[in-house]
Amino acid sequence: MAVAAQSDMSGYTWLLVLGFVIAFILAFSVGANDVANSFGTAVGSGVVTLRQACILATIFETVGSVLLGAKVSETIRQGIIDVRMYNGSEHVLMAGSISAMFGSAVWQLAASFLKLPISGTHCIVGATIGFSMVARGHQGVKWIEILRIVASWFLSPLLSGIMSGVLFYFVRKFILNKDDPVPNGLRALPVFYAITMGINLFSIMFTGAPLLGFDRVPWWGTLCISLGFALVTALFVWFVVCPRLRKKIKRLNGTVGPMMITDPHSGRSHTIHKDSGLYKDLLHKLHMAKVGDCIGDTDTEERPIRRNNSYTSYTMAIYGIQGDPKYKDLEVGLQRRSRVDSYSSYSSAVSSGSTVQDGSVTQEACPDPTPEEDELEVDQPAVSSLFQFLQILTACFGSFAHGGNDVSNAIGPLVALWLLYESGSVVSNSPTPIWLLLYGGVGICAGLWVWGRRVIQTMGKDLTPITPSSGFSIELASALTVVVASNIGLPVSTTHCKVGSVVAVGWLRSRKSVDWRLFRNIFIAWFVTVPISGLISAAIMALFIYVVL
Repeated sequence: MAVAAQSDMSGYTWLLVLGFVIAFILAFSVGANDVANSFGTAVGSGVVTLRQACILATIFETVGSVLLGAKVSETIRQGIIDVRMYNGSEHVLMAGSISAMFGSAVWQLAASFLKLPISGTHCIVGATIGFSMVARGHQGVKWIEILRIVASWFLSPLLSGIMSGVLFYFVRKFILNKDDPVPNGLRALPVFYAITMGINLFSIMFTGAPLLGFDRVPWWGTLCISLGFALVTALFVWFVVCPRLRKKIKRLNGTVGPMMITDPHSGRSHTIHKDSGLYKDLLHKLHMAKVGDCIGDTDTEERPIRRNNSYTSYTMAIYGIQGDPKYKDLEVGLQRRSRVDSYSSYSSAVSSGSTVQDGSVTQEACPDPTPEEDELEVDQPAVSSLFQFLQILTACFGSFAHGGNDVSNAIGPLVALWLLYESGSVVSNSPTPIWLLLYGGVGICAGLWVWGRRVIQTMGKDLTPITPSSGFSIELASALTVVVASNIGLPVSTTHCKVGSVVAVGWLRSRKSVDWRLFRNIFIAWFVTVPISGLISAAIMALFIYVVL
């Protein structure tokens, strides 16, 4: 019987080949969109460059896909539709798998082009339901999955936003707002590292990866191992990492002095002291310029004069550009778009012929006519050094877990296709081939390298400015939300959790810093993900049934 079934399926080898091609395109689209969630905030805060993020993500996504992705065939074969309906018509299910991959890939590529982060899981669910509706009608579709997806639109960003907001509130209250944040920061560092390692290790072990033997470890064993590892991490950080960081911060504080800016026309030098608000603002603007370089924004080098922000107006004032008639149009644009802050006020003072006494620029020397109460907070260099490696660590863990989850979205239908072709049965208990998981991991990494920067820019820069402290709060709280909610049965999406955390922490830092129009567009993209991917998949399936097969 098995030989007969195999010979029956041999006539559909072309479907298998087509499936492999489309599966790679789907993996590419997943890498271009979903993977950006792991390192978007790390790149946005300037902790890593785009190239470094791609290298780290390539390593951890590939390893995660191979080690954690062993359950991928469940995604399409049993979780969304009843595959037993296709007994005797296995070639229809093969065509359905291809349709599902095509529908999911097209919408994810479109969303990546629009720089909108969406859920790869929701894409493949919608596409699977779409082909099933054409092939077998509404029978066999597990509609409870649709209800869970609708619930996740609201639960994921809300829960993750609340948890990130609470964590960042305590970080800001007990560390960032202190006159000297370093002592409290160093005391909290072992706790942060312990929580980070404990949560992520528990998440990876609780997934039950058969290749690592974690599926044989009971839940209490997983909990004990995670707590023990967290305790060891805390001790290591307290006795080894903290003393090194303390010395590093002392050296940093000893080298940072007042900034000297020279007017090239008059030759006069202006001193900006460390304790002035302008000094901190300038550091932030220089940091944001660095973030632009990290993301690959060539505007900084090729068109510096077109960066319509308050730093540009400050620079123009210093270099005497504002009085030049040829920059008149640009100046008008700056006045329309610049936020009112210490740069704008200083620009006004310089351009109106005001003089600065004693060569010193302080907050009192350039009063702001309309002071901005809701000012965006900036991490001090010492604080940044405390949170930098923590953020990289959480991003790497997230990428590792993401690889196991993402490969199910990209390769799940292909696994179903392969096992169906190999066994000739819609119900197969064969293990997932490791080489298929690796194939998906390669496709994901290719998508990240070629097109990942688009969604990374949205998550790390466009939605709201990110600092190392806020980025750490976003990463840790969203990871905690996914672990807790998944294990108690609440439907959540990793993408939605990350976006909710970014918006919540950005709003806490400054209510004017969040791009609400962009967030609205992202939410609309979430809303239409299931129907659009489903319609595309249904159209391809109709083509297969009525024309090809």
